[in-house]
Amino acid sequence: QLVWIRYAVLCLALCAAIPWLGWRRVLGTQVPLLQVARGTALWLSAATFLAGLSFLPFATTKVIGATAPLIVAAIAMPVLGETVGWKRWAAICLGFAGLVAVVRPEPGAIELAMLFPLATACSYALYQVLTRHVSAIDASLPSLFYTALIGFALSSCLVGFVWTPPTPVHLAVLVVHGLLVGRGHFIMISALAYAPASLVAPFGYVSLIWAVVLGYLVFGEEPDLFTLLGGSMIALAGIALSLTARTKEKA
Repeated sequence: QLVWIRYAVLCLALCAAIPWLGWRRVLGTQVPLLQVARGTALWLSAATFLAGLSFLPFATTKVIGATAPLIVAAIAMPVLGETVGWKRWAAICLGFAGLVAVVRPEPGAIELAMLFPLATACSYALYQVLTRHVSAIDASLPSLFYTALIGFALSSCLVGFVWTPPTPVHLAVLVVHGLLVGRGHFIMISALAYAPASLVAPFGYVSLIWAVVLGYLVFGEEPDLFTLLGGSMIALAGIALSLTARTKEKA
């Protein structure tokens, strides 16, 4: 239901803009199948992230999901043809070591619910790689529109089974949420049109700080030592990936 409202708001906003922007600027695409694929990947990342929040602390869910840039860097070479040298591989290994610290895969310690944010990371990494590829062909606005349309269509198939009428306050919050998410995706799509996916993705690690702070202030969740340690390792790996990518761009 949360995912459906998010995409419904974004779809309505973009459809309302068509008379002013023109249908070609909003709907025109040369790669419809790739747009469907990237929209599906993003929908999966949103659905699994929210599912993870139902079982895990906010910070833990965010930290595990934040391994997406590491996955992007790992698959950027075979999929996008981006060079990933030994420094980037070292950063990727450091990041996954941080993931192991958070998940703690020892008997009785790992939770099956952690598979949700892991699925989030994989889906979002695929979305970013596909977006980087599509950005070389389509403009940002159609990419945003098909992101919203595919997410809305997929969510509409399921929302009837779980629908609970939201209160006016919740509905207002969700409308604002949908608009902010749409703006964020538009910025990400635009960024991927100008820079390699392995360079853009690590900037998302700023959200780890907010996840820990807001998890404590809003939900009263105190992350344990392993979550903080693993999150720091993942963030450090992301920063290292960003720095190596910038060095390569200058060279």
